[in-house]
Amino acid sequence: MTTPDTTGTAGHHLRTALDRAGLTYRIDPWPGALANIIVTGEPGNVFIIPAPDGTEVRITDAEGITAYAPNEHRGWVALHYLQTGDDIENAEVYRSACTDVDADSTLAAEAITKFLANRSTQ
Repeated sequence: MTTPDTTGTAGHHLRTALDRAGLTYRIDPWPGALANIIVTGEPGNVFIIPAPDGTEVRITDAEGITAYAPNEHRGWVALHYLQTGDDIENAEVYRSACTDVDADSTLAAEAITKFLANRSTQ
């Protein structure tokens, strides 16, 4: 799978923050990325961070999109899924209404890093 080009999008800011945090991820355009969200066919809608235990954290905005102009940012939503491919059972890891895409991306990456660290010690 080719990694979508996120240049010029809010997703690029998220990608930069995830890279800085040392998180491994893939960018996936598939629908149903987050529960109760109708995801468009735009590439780069969801960033999926695999956890060591086989679960995953998915992050996108509240509408299921990351490929939009950074100045239109309205917050990230990160959900933890216990089963890959399950779009129903999840737990919230991070949610924000922050409009500063850089600050929000950094806070989201920090929250995901902390969440994954806590899971690995359980």
